[in-house]
Amino acid sequence: MIPDIDPERVRIGLAAFAGAVVYGVFTLVTLFMTGAHVSRADFLRAALNVLAAALCGVVTAMIVAPAIAAMIPWEAARDLPTISFVIGAAFWELLPFIFKAMKNRAAREATKQGAGE
Repeated sequence: MIPDIDPERVRIGLAAFAGAVVYGVFTLVTLFMTGAHVSRADFLRAALNVLAAALCGVVTAMIVAPAIAAMIPWEAARDLPTISFVIGAAFWELLPFIFKAMKNRAAREATKQGAGE
């Protein structure tokens, strides 16, 4: 039996995937434009990077895009596919900074809780 598929979630996922593809094309073009010899391993590494970016962008957009849209005060700017496209394109590059911020916050909380004992 096929579960009910939410068409809005499908639109969100496809828009995020499209954003990740734009990021991937940019990455591959940048790799080829360097003028250096691009080996098969370099191309494979870049393709895997694009695949990982697409997966992260789609999953994140499907979870976060509706919440972000709810925080935008202007009705015209609450377009979920546009928000998802931006998340899909930018999330992979922002991920290291997000992890660092989360790690720093966790360290502060651990210090605060350790000092409270």
